[in-house]
Amino acid sequence: MRSPAGHADWRPLLLRRWWTRRDDVTPVILRPHRITATGLAIAFLVLQFMIPARLVIGGMGAVGRPSVAMGLLFAFLWFLSMLQPGGLPAGRQPVRWLIGGFVGVQMVGYAVGMARLPVEVEASAGDRYMILIVSMAGVVLLLADGVRTREHLNTILRVLVGLTAVMAFTGILQYFRIVDVTRYIRIPGLTANRDLFGAGVRGATDLTRVAGTANHYIEFGVVLAVVLPLALHFALFAPTGRKLIAWCQVGLIGAAIPMSISRSAILTTVVAIALLFMVWKWRLRYNAAVIGLVALTALHFLTRGLFGTIISLFRHADDDPSIQNRISDQAFVYEMWSQRPILGRGAGMILPDRYLLLDNQIFVTLIGGGILGVVALISLFIVPYMMARSVRLRAVTEEGRHLGQALAAALPAALMASFTFDALSFATFTGLVFVLVGVVGALWRLQGDRGERTLEWSPDDRCVAPPAFAPGHPRWSTRFLAKRSSPAS
Repeated sequence: MRSPAGHADWRPLLLRRWWTRRDDVTPVILRPHRITATGLAIAFLVLQFMIPARLVIGGMGAVGRPSVAMGLLFAFLWFLSMLQPGGLPAGRQPVRWLIGGFVGVQMVGYAVGMARLPVEVEASAGDRYMILIVSMAGVVLLLADGVRTREHLNTILRVLVGLTAVMAFTGILQYFRIVDVTRYIRIPGLTANRDLFGAGVRGATDLTRVAGTANHYIEFGVVLAVVLPLALHFALFAPTGRKLIAWCQVGLIGAAIPMSISRSAILTTVVAIALLFMVWKWRLRYNAAVIGLVALTALHFLTRGLFGTIISLFRHADDDPSIQNRISDQAFVYEMWSQRPILGRGAGMILPDRYLLLDNQIFVTLIGGGILGVVALISLFIVPYMMARSVRLRAVTEEGRHLGQALAAALPAALMASFTFDALSFATFTGLVFVLVGVVGALWRLQGDRGERTLEWSPDDRCVAPPAFAPGHPRWSTRFLAKRSSPAS
């Protein structure tokens, strides 16, 4: 059989390849891949959220979480980059100074604590605390100086929101007693640092309260509440193909927060959402209020008694032993602080077994680090908040302005939560806070924000209201100004 003229490579239809062969294509597994800060940050988040907090590297105690080991690697890599000419981004980066000062204060507190010759258990606790601080500093610096583009930053934050939604889903499964996934997670090389912190009960009706992959119910609820503004941001600005997934993530996170049955989680949620509401346009506020009310009603019917239990936690707070213990602790805190008011008794050396269980990170830091330590801790939240607010006011795009406010809402909420439990004793919450600080530093750098641009807004913005004193704000319209400047006035 002869092939048609001019078609020497002709093949019968059944013998033809249905795919196009390209000799210049290399299989994905054989392609050279460059390790980037974005990839390292995503790996850190996966280890931080997906591995239960009780699983650690043997012999390292509470700081033996794989994510902490990665943070130490990040600190080493950043240090090597600093030694190379041009290894770090040019220009000012307030987060570097913030973290440098914070680590410096912790080192001074550690030295002061060692100088008073603490017992072995306190000294070991101080060692572990400093390892954690250096690790978290590495995470912040990797993000603040290593993320190259806004798209990479958005990828990191989307992964953060997605992993938080998975964490929320594990909590929902625990609440409805379908399955406790954390019981079946076994990772070679990791050992349990403590007993399984499974579902508990609270309230007169013994409702189930859950912790997901976190170390405690409070930590679980607070972490979800802090991430909620970011989840809302990516849902509002998601492209058409991602909207359903983005809103499902918001639903999972929002639904799981009350399942922790924690006052801290509810207060953190209120603060975070209130700060985000501040920049929304009235139409969006109205829509959010209606949708939120419908969602709460549906959740109420699905979880009978849950909201009644939460309301009773606030209504009967005066009779709650945990509240009374926090109030009675103030005298002890003042007595201990007055002995070493400036530098404290030693950073990370205040142990519940030797002193008192203080459900307040500010109190713990006041005793351990003195006034200097408290100032450093609060600055860790306030400085990034101010940077995020600067981005909200001066970013060129609406998406950038809203992301700045979402981060600005998360940080004060996390600070408020630190007044309600010993926050830095919980690795998932601690890692989240330092990730947010690093993300703010990266966003501030990538937006090119040096506080020099005018206030930005656009009448076409769907979500973000204009800053009150922005040029051209409707409140300061020509008609209004003309009325104010007329002789009749």
